[in-house]
Amino acid sequence: MGKVTVIKTFAIPKLMYPFTVFENPNITICNNLTTEIFKFIWDNKPDKIKRDILYQKYEYGGLKLTKIENLINTVKAGWAKRYLDQNNKNSWKNSLI
Repeated sequence: MGKVTVIKTFAIPKLMYPFTVFENPNITICNNLTTEIFKFIWDNKPDKIKRDILYQKYEYGGLKLTKIENLINTVKAGWAKRYLDQNNKNSWKNSLI
């Protein structure tokens, strides 16, 4: 649980800005990030628990680990939501119209 907390506290926030600003990374980059995260969790040893289980909620035996692909999609959906919001009158939105 401690290593998952470290990832969620220190690594994921560092990835948020590049995922917000740049276009979607290709699948190889996402797979490499996922591999490095699990190498950190398991100290370069084989996985002891299925990866899908670690992504699940605590009630289902998981540790609520953030899935990189879902993080990217969430960040991009946030931009779409802000763009489509009628109450948003920011200057960046006006320059896109």
